[in-house]
This record gives sequence, structure tokens and C-alpha cells, in this order.
Amino acid sequence: LLTIANNKPGEEMMNKITKKDNGIKNSISKLFILRDSCVGTSITQKDNPNIIWFEGAAILLEEGVDQLRSAKNKMDSGGTDASKDFSLSVKDAVSKLIVLKNSCRGDSSLDESDENTNWFAGAESIICEAIDQLQKALQETVTQAVVTAAPKAADDSGDNDSVEAEKQAAAG
Repeated sequence: LLTIANNKPGEEMMNKITKKDNGIKNSISKLFILRDSCVGTSITQKDNPNIIWFEGAAILLEEGVDQLRSAKNKMDSGGTDASKDFSLSVKDAVSKLIVLKNSCRGDSSLDESDENTNWFAGAESIICEAIDQLQKALQETVTQAVVTAAPKAADDSGDNDSVEAEKQAAAG
């Protein structure tokens, strides 16, 4: 009874899952807002020399948000290969975000307004935060998979030992 009341590993696992879930939701929210900002900028600044960048960024961000939502739904469903599917979707979204982050530095040969220069700096910062959160969620998913697989592997070895013992008892 005392062991059940002090079951900290279960609490720790739930806290990690909640933390990962909150990180994914936070990343989705940030990217969704950034996507809307790109769409708004492309509508209001039709003469902007980087209009194509804003339109392309909006598309990449939309794809990233869709991938992250799909990944989260897969993890929430707990189906077979959910962890693997989650990892693949998040890795793909992170790859797109890294490309987008690197392109935020813009073309220094263009005369950008102070507003756009600040926008690019802010966008780069938001994308970096989202990438960090997503990479932490990936790491936690890998750690969870290892922790979950470890007891099963231990159980399997115990089963093999008991089978061997039964075979020896039957033979001897």
C-alpha cells in the first residue's frame, strides 16, 4: 500500500507527457500566428519586394501546422506506431522550419523597411523557439519509447529463464 501511494515514476511520466503535449500545442499556436502574419503581410504589402517570400512562408507554415496537428492526433490516439509516426511528422516539420528560419535573414541587398526588418527578426525568434520545443518533444518521445520498451525486454528475459528452468526440471 505504501509503494502505491509513493508511486513517483508514474507521476513523472505523466508530467513529461503533459509537458510534451503543452510544447506541441505552444509550437502549433506560434506557427499559426506567424502564418497569419505572413498572409496579412502579403495582402497589405503588395509592393513588398519579398512578397513571394511571405506567400511561400505562409504555405510552409500551414504545412508545418498541419503536420504537427496530425502528429499530435497520432500520439493522442495511442495507436500502433504512434510514436514512430509522431517522430517522422515532427522531424519533417522541423526541417521545414529550419529552412524558413534561415531564410528569415532575408536579402541584405534589398532595402527593407524598419517594420519588415523587425518582422524578420521576430519571425526568426519565434521559429527558433518552436524548433527548440519540438526537438525537446522529440527527445521526450524517444526517451518514453526506451523506458516503455525496457520493462518488456526485462519481462521477456524472465520468461526465457523460467522456460529454461522448466525444461531442465523436466529433463532432470
